[in-house]
Amino acid sequence: MRGRNCQRGAFRMLRVASRSWRYVQRMKWKLLAGAGGVAGALYVRRLARGRELLENPFGEVTRYYRWRGGKIAYTVAGEGEPVLLVHGIYAGASSHEFRRNFGELSRSFRVYAVDLLGCGLSDRPRRRYVPADITDQLEDFVREEVGEAAHVIASSLGAALFMPAAVRSPRLFRRLIFICPTGLQSLNRRPGRLNRALYGLLYGPLGDPFYYALVSRPSLRYYLRNMAYHRPEAVSEGVLEQYYRTSHQPGAKYLPAAFISGMLNLDVRGLYPRIPHQSLIVWGNEARTTPVGQAEAFLYGNPRSNLRIFRDAALLPHDERAGKFNEISRRFLRSGSPGHAGRRAT
Repeated sequence: MRGRNCQRGAFRMLRVASRSWRYVQRMKWKLLAGAGGVAGALYVRRLARGRELLENPFGEVTRYYRWRGGKIAYTVAGEGEPVLLVHGIYAGASSHEFRRNFGELSRSFRVYAVDLLGCGLSDRPRRRYVPADITDQLEDFVREEVGEAAHVIASSLGAALFMPAAVRSPRLFRRLIFICPTGLQSLNRRPGRLNRALYGLLYGPLGDPFYYALVSRPSLRYYLRNMAYHRPEAVSEGVLEQYYRTSHQPGAKYLPAAFISGMLNLDVRGLYPRIPHQSLIVWGNEARTTPVGQAEAFLYGNPRSNLRIFRDAALLPHDERAGKFNEISRRFLRSGSPGHAGRRAT
């Protein structure tokens, strides 16, 4: 049952955003009646506008890696051993997730923060995403752009989709930090017929009303305050606006559509125990969609793993408890030790 919590949470957002949903339902018929017409096109354009409003979340120069699937935006700063930051996958996802970690970690490391294809300032091609799309772009990025073995800090589904690369090309990576990872008990079921049908709906033009209800301000506010963060006050209007703008870019729906429908689910039970690197599992004690009870499976699933649980944090302990997270991460990446053995609450 818990393996479907993330998708269920997404649909719960739709129910909460009742006003936005009713508005979208009314507009849906206009879209259907004028499919390919001016009214439908203008409506979608209005909802999807805003690309020019996106800025580099770290106030740095945005660089681009030309991958075979499209241009991947990234930011790099600092000197020392390279560290790759991999954000989660959800509506409005981007490297903005690490805005409170990038600068601090760059004092000790050369830090690369990427926007995965379909997210942030990267290209958003109209494509049917599969797990290998994420795995391959991360592996290729380190090999071709970083040019040497890198530490990796990866969040939620982004962590699970990175794991095949760690097993396949172990020499490309050093120490690993996984934040509320999925793949053992959450988002680990292979997509079936219903998943594919839902994906077909969301992927096509008839899925636009559903997507724009999902990324309405009320829905995003609900997700951030009730699922992503433990403390509602952490969700400022600036944070909400960043998610809103990012999720309303042209082509923004295709990667979240794959996530919501379960097409990016990946079972890592056969992969995780084979990861040869030292790893630190980080979890927010108040996480709901991937509850902290799932952390033990990661701790005991690989003898090279340690676990650190953060109090007063949910899915984003690296944001809600940024100071402590940065301190622990710096220590672990430098020495391989988070300052304890086994499990510990912080």
